[in-house]
Amino acid sequence: MYKSNQRQALIAKIHIAKHQLNIDEITYRQMLMEAVKKNSCKVMTVPELTRVLHHLEQRGFKARRGRAGKFYSPSSSNAKVNSNIALKIRAIWIEMYKQGIIREGSEQALNAFVRNIINPLRAKAGSNLLVFSVASLKDAEATLVLERLKKWQGRYNNG
Repeated sequence: MYKSNQRQALIAKIHIAKHQLNIDEITYRQMLMEAVKKNSCKVMTVPELTRVLHHLEQRGFKARRGRAGKFYSPSSSNAKVNSNIALKIRAIWIEMYKQGIIREGSEQALNAFVRNIINPLRAKAGSNLLVFSVASLKDAEATLVLERLKKWQGRYNNG
């Protein structure tokens, strides 16, 4: 079963590379023949698929990291927060993601947004403490972030 999953993953990467490098079908088949003397991924073994992928990487393909590293907001009942306003911030963030206002609805992206707002303000105030997540916000900071999100959402909905 492992070989099959590995094989499927390699085939998927090869097809992604084909698309990313804008290779047409005829050129793609010629490249496969050049790399492993077979014209279809379907009939290749795992080592052959690995060679094809390496061949594509030499031609400029760069694999991007998938969504595995992203995590999504905890449910409100399980969330540990300093300020209850953080729950509202999460709710608006998710709503904005569903509306298409923001591209990334993950907790990681929300935390980055919060850091970009709060950490410069803390640094200006002379504080060495940095915010790493929405859960660590105090009420005043959470209110500021919430208001920024509301303004952003308002600009999108009104514009």
